[in-house]
Amino acid sequence: MEVRPVLLEGEQVRLEPLSQDHAQGLYGRGRHEPDWVYMPRACFVDAADVRHWIDEATAQEGRVPFAIVEKAKGRVAGSTSYLNIRPEHRSLEIGWTWLGQDFQRTAVNTEAKLLLMMHAFEKLGCIRVEFKTDLRNERSQRALERIGAVREGVLRKHMIVQRGYHRDSVYFSVTDEEWPAVKQRLQGAASR
Repeated sequence: MEVRPVLLEGEQVRLEPLSQDHAQGLYGRGRHEPDWVYMPRACFVDAADVRHWIDEATAQEGRVPFAIVEKAKGRVAGSTSYLNIRPEHRSLEIGWTWLGQDFQRTAVNTEAKLLLMMHAFEKLGCIRVEFKTDLRNERSQRALERIGAVREGVLRKHMIVQRGYHRDSVYFSVTDEEWPAVKQRLQGAASR
């Protein structure tokens, strides 16, 4: 299982390998502080901050980051990544997902998840795709449950995040046996 940058395209969304070409669009979407409250870092403060974040994301071992692009208007909507890639166990995580306010609670996130999971299960041969979220982020937990991801448990004081907060992380997963049903749910939700 070799995971590398790839272009993934759906009806409404295109996932492009993250590059500096996305910096301006990401800056425009990533400055709203409340959107970042559950993320490991705070919102973008300036264009240089975005460029630095992109450099870190693309250089991080075991991470394949994407820009989420809304196809209709070609606007950068946010970002997501494959993380914690473990070829020997045929598993990976989908995470570091964030969207600008215009794209929250839309089919953009649903279709992005669908594209990432289709690629993981159907092209890469994954048997497990996992997600983690801050225990405080109930909206994210409900969204993962809606698509059929199984809540596995909480890792207490899992990460130290913004302002030194000791974050508890909730883990969810989808396995290859569950994927067909999850795929149907995602396809139905993305077409609404």
